[in-house]
Amino acid sequence: MTASKTALLALAASLLCTSCGDPEKEARLKWREEEVNAKEADVIRREAEITRQKQIIEGQRLDLVSREQTVELLKKQLGDELEKTKRIRKEIEIKELRGPVPQITAERVIVIDPTTDEVIWEKNADKRGAIASTTKLLTALLIVEAGELDKVITIEESDTQCAPVRLGIKKGEQYTRRQLLTAVLVKSSNDIAQALARDNAGSVEAFVQKMNAKCAELGLQNSYYRNPHGLPARDGDEPYSTAKDLAVIAKACDKKPEIRAIVKLQSYKFKWPNGRVTDLSNTNRVLKNASYCDGMKTGYTDAAGYCLVASGERNGKRRIVVVLNDTEGGVWRDAQSLLDWALKA
Repeated sequence: MTASKTALLALAASLLCTSCGDPEKEARLKWREEEVNAKEADVIRREAEITRQKQIIEGQRLDLVSREQTVELLKKQLGDELEKTKRIRKEIEIKELRGPVPQITAERVIVIDPTTDEVIWEKNADKRGAIASTTKLLTALLIVEAGELDKVITIEESDTQCAPVRLGIKKGEQYTRRQLLTAVLVKSSNDIAQALARDNAGSVEAFVQKMNAKCAELGLQNSYYRNPHGLPARDGDEPYSTAKDLAVIAKACDKKPEIRAIVKLQSYKFKWPNGRVTDLSNTNRVLKNASYCDGMKTGYTDAAGYCLVASGERNGKRRIVVVLNDTEGGVWRDAQSLLDWALKA
């Protein structure tokens, strides 16, 4: 019962008491009571109608929200489809520009875009195996990260005890780290790699620990290093890596201006302490044959076959090719053709 009705009924009751026996007054009071009841019923009806209208409005609001969400979902799906269409169209255009992948003889290969990390093409890229002197890329990376490349170091007897490819440095001779780093990347001398490792970490063994720690830092789970040069281990515990892991190391080296400046050299005049100069020719033949090639590192052992990490750039596009377990003649042809193919688009 509403407060107004209560008040009116109370008033009517009061008047009723004062008008007992007066039919006219009683009729008026009854009429008033009926009018109050009618007004209360109208108020209840109106409130119910308002409630119903609110429910309709809320339902319409929720329906509108649902429709808006559906529209947004459709917009997203349309956007995704447009992006997919663009991507497919771009892939088709790239495929047309590049043409078919060159026929190669290498067993383990990967081609990447170091800017986007896109794997452009691969073959057995996760297969573990020896990587020979391409190992020296990780050695160079650690040497450059340590800095002080113009610091002079003195060669120790242990540095010279390394075969088969040696430059012939002697105990007591002094060179800057930059001299030795350039020689090791251009000519791939194992004695120099050993000297750099010992100078950097105190011993070759300690340097190897740093090499494997760097692999862990780079997220490489298929690489294991035993020395700074890539020769087979004497105890049978052989080092290994993959084309994919080596591409990650090559990309890290590619970001170092000091390494980029060295690996593009076709030759280097190595100056000995007695003033004699030896002209070291870069072992990377693709560097000499293809103008777009600007690095990086060669390698060979019986287990690794002929290896080459080749970098190059053309029309603002940069690519890195890793070729492992290839033939003596095939390694240059495969690396160059893959690099040229990848740089077309």
